[in-house]
Amino acid sequence: MKSLFTLICSILFFNLLNAQPLNNDFESWTSGDPTSWFTSDIPGLIDGVSQAGSAFHGTSCVKLEVSDFGGTGYPPLMGTYDGTTQLGHPVSIKHGSLHGYYKLNPLGNDALAVVIAMNIGQSTTVGAGGGILTTASSWTEFNFPILYTPGSPNPDNVIIYFAVSDTAAGTVTIGSEAYVDYIDLTAPSSVQQISGLPTDFSIEQNYPNPFNPSTKIEYSIPEASFVHLRVYNILGSEVAILVNEEQPAGTYRADFTAQDLASGIYIAQLKAGNFSKTIKMSFMK
Repeated sequence: MKSLFTLICSILFFNLLNAQPLNNDFESWTSGDPTSWFTSDIPGLIDGVSQAGSAFHGTSCVKLEVSDFGGTGYPPLMGTYDGTTQLGHPVSIKHGSLHGYYKLNPLGNDALAVVIAMNIGQSTTVGAGGGILTTASSWTEFNFPILYTPGSPNPDNVIIYFAVSDTAAGTVTIGSEAYVDYIDLTAPSSVQQISGLPTDFSIEQNYPNPFNPSTKIEYSIPEASFVHLRVYNILGSEVAILVNEEQPAGTYRADFTAQDLASGIYIAQLKAGNFSKTIKMSFMK
């Protein structure tokens, strides 16, 4: 009986950490719109957000297409915002990122814009993320990290927007189309942004050091960069990937736990842009 109870608790905990936005695979539709999502469509006039087959997962996905509105492109948009409650979809923890899959066939300077806001109530934003997705002729994975205000409480709702947008601040091009499917909010990240804009790339000595079994590694990037932070053993074998994503400028703190590893010296390597540096860490059980 005890093992069954443990299994049930594990399943509930896993489901909590890997929460899904409502109707995250766009299998449910109401009056031509994805259930639990709003769209920029104008009934009887504009239908830029529609149900499509050839899904990444399941039988349907969502299609966003720039419509012809009197000879001008009308940008499609969909989001989790509820105009009645002025809230997004419910959450209860600081999720690490928004993950999902997309296809994009753009015309002109169009791209797929994604915006994420982790909120408390109607007006307090404690975390945000998002970015621009470019041409992808087949289903392509995306993963946008969510950054939080240091020391902020957990959010209770998330607002997510997807929109086809012109990246040159012009008018969207009629016929541009994007597809989105199977999105989810990942578990809390082990990396936190702890301060604003540094002036140089750097990685600090981990603390505590020696450590048992966990330690913290702080690093700084003065400009948006794709960051790799990996840990190797003394023989050069990779034992952990702590960061492998695009991050905005800032100072970050990553957690490394070596509980299942042997005592000894480990190497943490930071690569960001053209910057690369390593530090030695001592794990003593």
